[in-house]
Amino acid sequence: MTVLTRKQFLKRSKECVDAEGVHALDIRGLIDKESTSEINDQNAYKQIKNIMDGLGELFTKYERLKPPSEYTPLKLKILNSLVILQEAAAANYDYINLNTEGKKPVDAEIKLRDSKELLNKFRTIFYPITTEVETQLAQR
Repeated sequence: MTVLTRKQFLKRSKECVDAEGVHALDIRGLIDKESTSEINDQNAYKQIKNIMDGLGELFTKYERLKPPSEYTPLKLKILNSLVILQEAAAANYDYINLNTEGKKPVDAEIKLRDSKELLNKFRTIFYPITTEVETQLAQR
């Protein structure tokens, strides 16, 4: 694959960041429903699997991009944020599995807490990345 132009790369980065935001909101909504027992384990499992599949697809698609050399650090930041979001989804997946298997409730709650913490970590690094992408895209 050839190296993308600056504008092509930034547009694809914006699309990726937008998709990340949607997935983060989906995970947050699922966690909220699980915390208040508004969702059963079977539906939660389906939702988290869809989220994880979407994140995996997004990561693979974005990883293949060849940015101009000055945008390599931005690409790495976005990939890192995707990994953190995937970890949050994986922790939630583990929570659902522990709940379904009837393991110790404490173990399941630890996984749910881990998922929340990872999602918060993602949110702290997500805003600066979004701002950077939008600022770079607005420049000519």
